Amino acid sequence: MKTIVQPVRLSTVNGEESRLVKTAALFTFRGIRALVDAAKEVPGIVTQAASDVREAWEESNASPKL
Repeated sequence: MKTIVQPVRLSTVNGEESRLVKTAALFTFRGIRALVDAAKEVPGIVTQAASDVREAWEESNASPKL
């Protein structure tokens, strides 16, 4: 039995596979940017929530006692 040794290409990325990588990268980057944009809104939401809790605390103290 005769054995033939042939080199194997290590780089087999063709056009379709490279587009798959690009598409995955685009989804990843868009997701990260959406998270960053959402994180920018958190301080405002936390400030509003703290204000609402403080107002509710004050209103609960002013309610008539039974």
